[in-house]
Order: sequence, then structure tokens, then C-alpha cells
Amino acid sequence: MPKLLPIVMQKNNNDHLGLTFSQMKKAARRFEKRCEGWLQEDAEAYVLQHQDPTGEEAVKNVLHTQNQAAAARRLAA
Repeated sequence: MPKLLPIVMQKNNNDHLGLTFSQMKKAARRFEKRCEGWLQEDAEAYVLQHQDPTGEEAVKNVLHTQNQAAAARRLAA
């Protein structure tokens, strides 16, 4: 069993992600493989620092791209 599985399970329950046990195991294994050689605390910090539950960062990136495209159109005219 992956060591990060309890953390992934807790995240799934807290955020109502609807992942199956198999999906959680696969995700935990992927995180562990990505974090091989790190201390357990560092691996947990790495996984938790990349969360964006509201999608706010994704929206900001899309709006930034749209604003750049609009500015390019204005300058071209």
C-alpha cells in the first residue's frame, strides 16, 4: 500500500472528489514515485502546495491569455 494513500483518501473525503479506491491508490503511487528520495514530510508538502480547489489560478491564467489577445488585436488595428 502507498504511504500517501491516507492523505489522498482524506483529501478525497474533505473535498468530495468522488474518486474510487483504485484511483486514490494510483494517485498516491504517482505522488510517491514523483517524490522518491525526499523525506515523507517534504512529499506531503509538495502534494499539498499544488492544490487549487477553487480553480482560481486556472481562471487567472485564462483571463490573462484573453487580455493579451485583446491587447494584440487593439494594437493591430
